[in-house]
Amino acid sequence: GGAVTLLICGLVLLLMPELTLVTIANVIGIFVIVIGAFFLVSYFMRKELAAGNNDLIKGLVIVFVGIFICVKSELVVSILPVVLGIGVVLSGILKLQHAFDLKRMGFGTWIRIAITAAINVFIGLIVILNPFSTAAWLMRLVGIAFIFSGVTDLCTHILRDRPCDNDLCITKSI
Repeated sequence: GGAVTLLICGLVLLLMPELTLVTIANVIGIFVIVIGAFFLVSYFMRKELAAGNNDLIKGLVIVFVGIFICVKSELVVSILPVVLGIGVVLSGILKLQHAFDLKRMGFGTWIRIAITAAINVFIGLIVILNPFSTAAWLMRLVGIAFIFSGVTDLCTHILRDRPCDNDLCITKSI
C-alpha cells in the first residue's frame, strides 16, 4: 500500500512538476478529510459498543487537520518540502534498522539494504535542505525520492517474504 502510493506520487511529481504545491496541498487535505470521514462513519456504523474505541476522536481530529491543510494551504506549502523530506529520511532510517537487525541475525543481505537505506536518507536530506532554486526541480527531486523509497520498500517487502532456504532470506525461522 504505502510503497505503491510513494511510487504513484513520485511519478506524478517527476512527470508533472508544473503542478503547484498549493494544488498538491489541497489534494492532500482532501485525502486526509476522507480518511477522517472513514473513521467517523466507522464509529457511527458500529452496532456494538466497545470501551476504548476512539474512532470518533480520531475521525474528528483527522478531518480538522484536513480542513486546516485546505484552508491554510500556503502555510502547508511553505513546510511541505521539509515534511516530505523528513518522511523520506524516516523511511531510510527504518530500512537502516531493518538492515542492522538482519546483520544481527547473521544474514549477508543486510549490506544491500543498508546501502539503499543510506541513499534514502541522503536523498531525503537533500530534499530537506532544498538546494535547488526552482520549484519544478524540487518537485522532480521529491518525485525521485518517492520513487526510490517506494521501490526499496517493495524490494524489502519481497525479500522479507521469501522462504528461508538461502542467504537471500530476510527472516529466520525460530
